Amino acid sequence: MSMTAENVDVAEAQRIVSAAVVPLAAVRLPLSDALGLTLGEPVCTDLDDPPFDRALMDGYAVRSADLAAGSATLRVVGSLGAGAVADRTLQAGEALRINTGAPVPAGADAVVMVERSTLSDDGATVRLTDTPSPGQSITPRATHMSAGDEVLSAGTMLGPAQVAAAATAGAAQVVVYRRPRVAVLVTGNELVAIDTRPGPGQIRNSNGYAMAGLVREAGCELVELGIAGDNPDLLTRKIDEGLRADVLCITGGISMGQYDLVPDVLRACGVTFALRKIAVRPGKPTIFGRSAAGNYVFALPGNPVSCLVGFRLFVAPLLRGIQGGSTAPPAVVSARLTEPMRNNGGRQAYIPAWVEVSGDGTLEARPVAWHGSGDPFGMATANGLLVRDAGAEPAEPGAMVDVIPLTLLR
Repeated sequence: MSMTAENVDVAEAQRIVSAAVVPLAAVRLPLSDALGLTLGEPVCTDLDDPPFDRALMDGYAVRSADLAAGSATLRVVGSLGAGAVADRTLQAGEALRINTGAPVPAGADAVVMVERSTLSDDGATVRLTDTPSPGQSITPRATHMSAGDEVLSAGTMLGPAQVAAAATAGAAQVVVYRRPRVAVLVTGNELVAIDTRPGPGQIRNSNGYAMAGLVREAGCELVELGIAGDNPDLLTRKIDEGLRADVLCITGGISMGQYDLVPDVLRACGVTFALRKIAVRPGKPTIFGRSAAGNYVFALPGNPVSCLVGFRLFVAPLLRGIQGGSTAPPAVVSARLTEPMRNNGGRQAYIPAWVEVSGDGTLEARPVAWHGSGDPFGMATANGLLVRDAGAEPAEPGAMVDVIPLTLLR
């Protein structure tokens, strides 16, 4: 990172960030503490699954040969629920009442559903109407997995379904990449706490809350550094503290104004820049670098929408990567534009939009009403970002456009 790239396009900036990613150390944790983390080692099962021939439904375990004629009256020799094991082998002319999930007894090779049965008044016999083939309504042992099989590969993120699979495999502990510590510092003399009524020239600190939400959404441990005014000594103390975390995210103070002190303070604190300015709108002044100790540093513009867009495009992929996941940029989907759009300027643009599934099942995108990167209220009505290439021509309703979904689309 000895050279600083300036005014690069978004794809090149994302490549530079991705190339700097080194996964954090892997740790062994109880499975109950690993939700949302990424496996550093595969998980293998210690048992066959299912560990026995298992009944797929409530009914009667039978020998299929006894029902070759399509119906028969069989002697009921017991009942078996899940968790119990039959103490005898099923003989010709016998049936065993069985519940879903119970082990099929030795001697039986099929299960007839209870809906095809008529039990005698005394419960001693059952009339079954079926012609089962061997294996009917039975999940054979090891159908899903055999002992020693890999259940989850390294690099898998542990969501609820993956945790269930690991639990079934007996993985009481798993090796995962540790959760990153991400420090957030918001800068600017104009900022006040949200429970304070702003005075002349002041605004409330919204970026601190937005960044905290994004960090937690990314599955990271948040370190809140609060607000730092435009003072070199205070910024130095806060940045030094932030550099103890794995990643430091700063908002504000990075443009070209008299009070934009963050770049100089970062350099004085030993941070080397890999990126300085990106051809993106909003968010051009973005900085990415590393400290002498290897900590990652992002400095994002102070305008609320610039901060949110920069985090999605550059910070979030790095946070996934250092947790052992993919550093791929946000997924893009195609949607039909519902309102006209004017031509785009010389930087790739990310425009807040509302995206929804239309009546014919296709996606539709509508730019929301907003007043630029300083307007958090317009962004709050969006569930996606409409992507416009540099120099894009005007687009009319019905044109297909690229969109980055920010939430689950409905």
